[in-house]
Amino acid sequence: MSSRIWLSFCLGASVLASYPAAAQNETAPPREQKIGLVLEGGAALGLAHIGVLEWLEEHRIPISYVSGTSMGGLVGGMYATGNSPDEIRKLVDGIDWDIVLRGEVPYSDLSFRRKQDAEDYPNGLGFGIKDGIRFPEGFNSGHQVGLILDRVALPYSGIKSFDELPIPFACVGTDLVNHKPHTFRDGDLSTALRSTMSLPGVFTPVRANDTVYVDGGLLDNLPVDVAKGMGAGITIAVHLATKPLEASAPLSSVGVLGQSLSVVVAANELRSMELADILIRVPLEHYTSMDYKKSAEIIKLGYDSAASKASILSKLSVDETTWQAYLDRRNGRRKTVLQPQFVEVAGTQPKLAAEIQRELKDYVGKPLDPDKFDQELTYLLGNGRYASIGYETIEKDGRDGLRVIVKEKDYSPPEVRPLIVIDGGQYDQIQFKLGARITFFDVGSFGAEWRNDVIVGSEHKLASEFYRPFGKSLRWFVAPQGFADNNQQNFFHKSDLLAQYRNRQAGGAFDIGYQPFRDSEVRVGYLAAQQKIYPTSGALSFATLEGRVGDTSLRYKLDRRNDPIIPTAGADAFFRSSWFDSNPGAPSGFALSELRMTKFIPVGTPSIFVAADGGTTYTYHKTGFPPFLLGGGPDFVAYGKNEFLVNQYFLFKTGYLHPLWSMPPLIGKRIYAVAVAEGGKLYDLHPRQSTVPGDVSVSLIMNTIFGPVQIGGAAGATGHYKFFYQVGRVF
Repeated sequence: MSSRIWLSFCLGASVLASYPAAAQNETAPPREQKIGLVLEGGAALGLAHIGVLEWLEEHRIPISYVSGTSMGGLVGGMYATGNSPDEIRKLVDGIDWDIVLRGEVPYSDLSFRRKQDAEDYPNGLGFGIKDGIRFPEGFNSGHQVGLILDRVALPYSGIKSFDELPIPFACVGTDLVNHKPHTFRDGDLSTALRSTMSLPGVFTPVRANDTVYVDGGLLDNLPVDVAKGMGAGITIAVHLATKPLEASAPLSSVGVLGQSLSVVVAANELRSMELADILIRVPLEHYTSMDYKKSAEIIKLGYDSAASKASILSKLSVDETTWQAYLDRRNGRRKTVLQPQFVEVAGTQPKLAAEIQRELKDYVGKPLDPDKFDQELTYLLGNGRYASIGYETIEKDGRDGLRVIVKEKDYSPPEVRPLIVIDGGQYDQIQFKLGARITFFDVGSFGAEWRNDVIVGSEHKLASEFYRPFGKSLRWFVAPQGFADNNQQNFFHKSDLLAQYRNRQAGGAFDIGYQPFRDSEVRVGYLAAQQKIYPTSGALSFATLEGRVGDTSLRYKLDRRNDPIIPTAGADAFFRSSWFDSNPGAPSGFALSELRMTKFIPVGTPSIFVAADGGTTYTYHKTGFPPFLLGGGPDFVAYGKNEFLVNQYFLFKTGYLHPLWSMPPLIGKRIYAVAVAEGGKLYDLHPRQSTVPGDVSVSLIMNTIFGPVQIGGAAGATGHYKFFYQVGRVF
């Protein structure tokens, strides 16, 4: 698939078509005429503009005006605000484009409860039910992109016209309300840059000036006309040429639509190329709009392409004295961020605004550290309440300050996270579940959450928890809960189905807890329920067990992983210790403890992981139904589902994660090859069962927007082997 199709669909933007350069009259006008630089949109391909700028600066070609669209608007905006090509390159090199394009808050920046949501419901399909079912206006709220643009625009928040920038600047967006291109030459610079880069269907569109803006590439991807209108006597346009469609190339229905959009964009580019006085064509046939990791190569191609026009461009060079005077004028208009004397918050309700102001109080009265401040805003976004958070400078009563602009999600709360689980651990007895987590915020008090889980399929479940934080820092909390669960549990030996049981529970619990940091939580609580476990097909050594459950527990969870689904760095741990005063089939009370720990260690690009788990009921064996069910995944994958029912176990595991391919940001993250070896020691087994099981498995894991998809095979001791697949949690 060509990069043009890719940009149309995977990024939802119009793509660039490869048209031959229009015939140009490349005779330079007199040197005293002002030069306008025009930069085309093209996602990663637009990084070539940095190379063009490097060549122009090295050869002392003064630029009087800059116009651009999409990525051309971003690079042009950075240059127009006084950044040198070297500074632009450093800023671009410091961007994690995977995070920017997916629009995710890094997992480490999520609050503990949002980490729980991401772990329990491992997919990227969130929506709201505010005023009916509503989905986000874009797959990406634009927060990460917005922080980049806010940093560029921050020193110039108060200017009235983009002509006041070190180099006068303009960029183009598409006005969806009035069906026409819109040229931004004044107003809020960050809003203008957001608009020109707002890829339709991907980034949330920009609502401003009583209209809605998206990427300007749809109507004017190479805005030569804009530069001429600004006053340029000569225009230098940079065209990003990509591979044209071959007549014999196969096309899907999506591909046909993509190429159709390409023609629309290419038509407006062709008109612009005909208007340009000098056209620099950058040959990018072997690159795609997603090749951000090849930025060095793309930038070099931009530099080389400008050099190929040296015979005509050199006529625009000025002598060293004139060049230095030009730089002095340009740098004299450059502004720096002043020390903020106050922070105010706009765009959200007063209680939330006051909380954000308290969080940001340490940034008042000292020079602003953009890296640290951006991190702080992303950290605030990790609470899950907002779509994006940005900032600008303001002046009040003669004091300079920061205005933090919060954009709440217009489709929630309540917020819905769907669940899709397909368990093919026993491929001839597939279990399937659909569900959703519905969360209401600020129910009754600030910070309170009402979380509801609904699951149907092999398991039918209703659960509700009211989370109420208290204390000055809101780290302490109480959490009453209610639940009803009817779960199908299958028990296998190898591939032979031994029995099917239903496990029915209904009851409630009350926890009190503390969250010392975003990566950890401790709870103490009591659970009371009625439980019935009974066979529906076949039988084990346990018949129907029915009665009351009473459980006093202490639980601690630590989550320092870098991803909730396929971690490649970090660690997690879970510990629980319980006293059961009552349990169906148990003649008396008993204690139980379990500890599970995993460490993920990057080794270059791949990662290894090690895990150690263990559980025990100490010396007590008459617990009713055994509390630990192992086998069939995620532990002892080669064995039958729930093949081991034990009161005590130890398990050790090691594995290797190797990334194979990156997936399109709107479809998923990466595809991994995974190899795992595990072994353990089990107690209180049937005499015919091995007490030291072990196995190895090899699989592919695709981290998709619908959740992780795993396909693989495993072989274990005592003749155990199987093929397996699943959609849902894999670690």
